[in-house]
Formats: sequence, structure tokens, C-alpha cells
Amino acid sequence: MLTRGYFIGEIIDDLSNIEGQLRTRAKLGLTDLHRHSEDFFKEVLNKAFSFSLINKNTERTNAPGIDLVDETNGVAFQVTAEKTTSKVNDTLSRISNEDFALYPNIYILMIGGKQNTYAPNNELWATRNFKVENIWDIHVICKKLMELPVDTLQSIHEYVKSEFIRIKIELEIPDAEGRYPTNLSDIIEAIPTPQLSDFANFNNFLMENGLEEAIEETVAKFTDLSKRLSRIPRITREFLATLVERREDSTNRGRLGRTDCIEINYDIVERIASRYRDREGEIRILEDNRFLIIDEPENKGESAFITIFITPTDSEYDMCILNFLQEKSIPLGKVLINLNFADM
Repeated sequence: MLTRGYFIGEIIDDLSNIEGQLRTRAKLGLTDLHRHSEDFFKEVLNKAFSFSLINKNTERTNAPGIDLVDETNGVAFQVTAEKTTSKVNDTLSRISNEDFALYPNIYILMIGGKQNTYAPNNELWATRNFKVENIWDIHVICKKLMELPVDTLQSIHEYVKSEFIRIKIELEIPDAEGRYPTNLSDIIEAIPTPQLSDFANFNNFLMENGLEEAIEETVAKFTDLSKRLSRIPRITREFLATLVERREDSTNRGRLGRTDCIEINYDIVERIASRYRDREGEIRILEDNRFLIIDEPENKGESAFITIFITPTDSEYDMCILNFLQEKSIPLGKVLINLNFADM
């Protein structure tokens, strides 16, 4: 089971990584932030502290003094990569009396880190009820995370992980020729190249089990299988292999006309993959690519079943593939995930 310490450690590592990149940009005088950076920290703050912050810059570019506002809780944040006292004073001086009436709790989030000390403009700060404690940075946020319940930490962890690469790329600095360190091709999963064989071993296995077919037909079936597998993401191939590995021992379910096939109870899938939020997406991809169908229950109160096809709609052939892999001690993942058919 994943623990509080795991979630906190992962969140701190990723946020610190982002902070380090922002500091590098600030040293080069690059302190402008894309709105996506503001939105990223908006979501972190909302999840961590139950705020309902919205980004005012969606209504107008660079709203004076404040970026994120929550009228319900009377909270507003200026998100900045600058860390100076002059930035604090400039921010406070730009906040209108109307905005201060709506958002009496003003914070400045310095996402590139803050200074050790600040010299307050006492008169200005007093008019906005502002204190040094209202200056936050990523270190302050991380300290406050230590007090949060584990389900909140898990939600923040999932969000930060999902957006981390996007933020990192957004903050990259181009070289002298305008090229960025990361290209889309660096993070997009490459189309795999299946490793095929002449499939003589499997063809012989079919003959031994009374399912003789021409070698050309065997090659054609596995060539089609390799192409269909290569079209779906690796994580989806892993999901498919998991379904096959967790299949029901008895697949007949007492209905006339059924032959043995690869099936798994839909309710079981929901439970074994309960922590994987996109299982419905994986099922849709596999269904669209002819790897499964969902067999709805005939009677109220019964479970749906997923019927899995390694080769399209040929259950008997699929069972031969599984029996062959088992007899030859070939891992299922070697074929379905790695697309390595060399032993077949």
C-alpha cells in the first residue's frame, strides 16, 4: 500500500524540480509565467487547502495585483517567479480597494523561491492586512502538505504527476538557435517493431492438436495480431495481458452454444483495477481494436463478462495460443506486451 510518506516525497521532489527550473530562468531574467503555470499551482492550492480559486487572467491578461481569486473564502494569490521586496510592494500597491473588499486575505506565491528576509513597507502592508507570513513559496506549501490526510495527498500526487512533464517543457529555455531541449518525439511512445518468426513451431503445435492449417495462414494471423498490438499503447497491452492472466478457469457458464474462450467477470476487473482510473479507457481501446467484447448479463443481478480475443473472434485458436505459451514456458507478456514472437 502506498503511504503518506511516498506521496509527500514524490510531490516534494516534483515541485522542487519545478522550483529549480524557475530559479534558473529567473537568473536569466526570464520571470514571465505562462497562464498554464498559474493554473497548475491553482489546482495544487485548491486540492491542498479546499480553496475554490479561479484564474482572473482568463478574463483579462495580467489582472492588476492578483492572479488567482476565491470569493467564497476571501482569498487571492499573486503567482510570480520574482522574489524581491519590490515585487511584494508593487503587487500590494496594484490591488484595488474593490478587490481587497472581496479578497481580504492576500498571499504572494513565489514559485521560484523567496528571500530569507523582507523589509516591509509598514503603511502599505497595513492597508492590505499583509504580513511576511503571507509570502509563500514551494517550501511553505510542502511543509503544509505534511498535515494533510492521505486521500488528499493522493489526489495532489496524481495531479502533479499528470502535469509535471507539461510544466517542465513549458519552462525550458531554448538554445541560441531557438531549439528546445525536449521535443514531442522525446515523450511520445514510439511505435514498436514486432519481432516475428517463421511460426513453424506454433504451426506444428496446431497439427499435433488436430488443428492443421497452412503455414501461410498461421503467418498471416500472427502478422495481423502483431500489427493490431503495435497500434495500441504499451500500457494498454499490459492491461490486455492482465485480463488474460486473470481469466476465469471455467468459461462455459452453462449456456448452450458456448465454447471455451478467454473470459473474465467485469466486476472482478473493476475491483482488481480499482486504483487505475482509466480502466474504462483501456477497455474502449481494446474493444475498438477487436481484442474484446462486453457480454451483458442475461438476467438482472448477474455480472457482465468480458470476452477476450487474441485473434479476432476465434476462441479455439486463442486457447491454442495460450496452451502453446504455457507448454513452452513462454511468458505471456513477451508476446502481448513486448511483441516478441521469436519463439513461435
